[in-house]
Amino acid sequence: MTIKKYDVGIIGSGPAGLAAAQDLKKAGKSVVVIEKYLWGGTCPNYGCDPKKLLLAAVEAKESVTFLADKGVKGHNAIDWSALMAHKTQFTSKVSESTLASLATNEIDHVFGQAQFVNHNTVKIGATDTTIKATDWVIAVGQRPAKLTIPGADLAIDSEAFLSLATMPKAIAIIGGGYIAFEFAAIAAGAGAEVHLIVHNQRPLKQFNEELVKRLVNALEKRGVIIHYNMQVSAISQDNHDFVVHSNQNSGIKVGKVISAVGRISNADTLALNHAGVMYEHFGVRVNQYLRTTNPHIYAVGDVANSGVAKITPVGAYEGRYVAKVIVNAQQSPINYPAIPVVVYGTPKLAQVGVTLEQAENQPNLTSHSLDMTNWFSYYRMGEPVVHAKIILDDAGVIVGATVIGTHADELINYLTSAINQKANYQDVTNHIYAYPTIASDLPYFF
Repeated sequence: MTIKKYDVGIIGSGPAGLAAAQDLKKAGKSVVVIEKYLWGGTCPNYGCDPKKLLLAAVEAKESVTFLADKGVKGHNAIDWSALMAHKTQFTSKVSESTLASLATNEIDHVFGQAQFVNHNTVKIGATDTTIKATDWVIAVGQRPAKLTIPGADLAIDSEAFLSLATMPKAIAIIGGGYIAFEFAAIAAGAGAEVHLIVHNQRPLKQFNEELVKRLVNALEKRGVIIHYNMQVSAISQDNHDFVVHSNQNSGIKVGKVISAVGRISNADTLALNHAGVMYEHFGVRVNQYLRTTNPHIYAVGDVANSGVAKITPVGAYEGRYVAKVIVNAQQSPINYPAIPVVVYGTPKLAQVGVTLEQAENQPNLTSHSLDMTNWFSYYRMGEPVVHAKIILDDAGVIVGATVIGTHADELINYLTSAINQKANYQDVTNHIYAYPTIASDLPYFF
């Protein structure tokens, strides 16, 4: 049996794990990173990055459509196979570049499934290799949840969608969250007939209802068919097609069915009971220092039940924080700044800070709505849907915002910075912005 010893072992090579690994190595710790699938993790391989690569073509097509009667003429279609090749050219290099980065930083790496055998030691798959570390960081993320209906295996998950060799003429997407809406935008933009199946009447529940309706209307204008309150009962195959059965009709026949019904923690793959680490449905139980129920094991990123958004930048932030805790450079509980979240649809929907629903119960907060469709920044591009809702406290400090529009993902970052700086109207107007840009519009938000 081969036993390797390190100061810190990190399970998972996504942004959360790598952030911790790099900072710990810089602090002089001996570090090993263990990965069982693709080096680099979900985001760059089969998550946010390839999704935005595909969305880029859809956005370009949309831009031409917006300006079709304003001076732009010509062919406007997506070549899916060429787009997929463009995506693959990026994703195919992620594992290699991740390993190269680990080597450059002299961080050891081991490939295989890690499972704890006691409080400080893991065994790697079916090998005879065991790794002992003084401290451990769990950063194994999440995986797509599976449908629990007859024919569930006939549906594909998000990873398979992002690698489709061809786009079917018609697809059904089951789900009402971020991934479902983002894939609906991509597929519709690529020319597919899209059926978006939502089990209730209120998709994207964490966002302002009015702006969600604007997103829904925009997708419907692009041909997306949204089925509300539909309970899928089974999926069957009909030659080369698939049929989605439900409580509402005899069946929706499509070329592919995509399951986008959420994600679940990978905590159950690590034999955490052997290490005294507790976990629940939403992930590994952690305290305000991201320690688990074993004081020498930490959890970061999507696998941690930390109560904040499970997105890539949060994972990296937590990884850097835990590295400081381990080397005793941080004694304070984790303090998260404002965290922006985005639905990368067409248009995009973004939110940060206090929501409209939360503000309604706080008398010291006020909100106002902005229709920016005719503001020059958006008029020049012919964008049909650009709205914002801004929340201020009684001192005029911005505390929350929700934005919909093609550039909502960029605009929300400016607003996030304003929230983190506790900026008011005067602070925002004291800057000189390049003009005309979406940033130069900020003083008019107050």
